[in-house]
Amino acid sequence: MNREQIYAVLIALEGDTLLLPNAAVAEVVARDALQPAESGAPAWLAGYCDWNNRRVPVISFETANGSGRNAESRRARVVVLNSFGTHLPSGLLAIVSQGYPHLVTLNRPAVKPLELRPTDRADLVLARVRIANQEAAIPDLTALEAEISRVQAIP
Repeated sequence: MNREQIYAVLIALEGDTLLLPNAAVAEVVARDALQPAESGAPAWLAGYCDWNNRRVPVISFETANGSGRNAESRRARVVVLNSFGTHLPSGLLAIVSQGYPHLVTLNRPAVKPLELRPTDRADLVLARVRIANQEAAIPDLTALEAEISRVQAIP
């Protein structure tokens, strides 16, 4: 890898794709590890998973971003992400994906900026890009952490 390239992952969602730096992904676990959220939790909080002796909140990014609930799928996985902010005590959050993340090597000419979708929450989506024929959203992980933290603080 040269200075002009970065390693990233494309994470398939139901009707969307996320683009994150490879370093953000801690591990991918089976959806079976997902424990449902308590009743009364927001629809976007899919539940929790125990990972390395830590309770990790799992979200449905599609639901948080206003695109509806993600469908049950045998291919679904839970992608555990390193959190880069200070909002979560576990230092982790997770996203329900539709399969395993796909590793990509990117350079500046490969990434074309796009407009946000009308349904995107501008506080959760930093940008949209096109990589070859794939459109992807770049989520604001710090904003997601803050959103999770607010929900966890409610008694």
